Amino acid sequence: MQRHITTDQSGRSPVKSHYTAVLRLALDEHELSQRWGLSVKTLRRWRQELLGPIFCKMGARVTCLILEIEAYERRVSRHSTFTSVYQ
Repeated sequence: MQRHITTDQSGRSPVKSHYTAVLRLALDEHELSQRWGLSVKTLRRWRQELLGPIFCKMGARVTCLILEIEAYERRVSRHSTFTSVYQ
């Protein structure tokens, strides 16, 4: 069975880029800093203070699984500014 994939004007397959996004498992510290609007320096300080999501470090490369990032975001989400974030 032959599959036909349509392309846009640039010649790239929109389906392929969709699958690439779906298969993404982790973000590096630069991507996470963009997602949260924080500096990379802040994320590095948080790691030293044992704050933030669980991370994986291989050499100089630091990544966080998207599942861990989302779990951390749920843990620190609050309905009121009066509730303590870090308990």
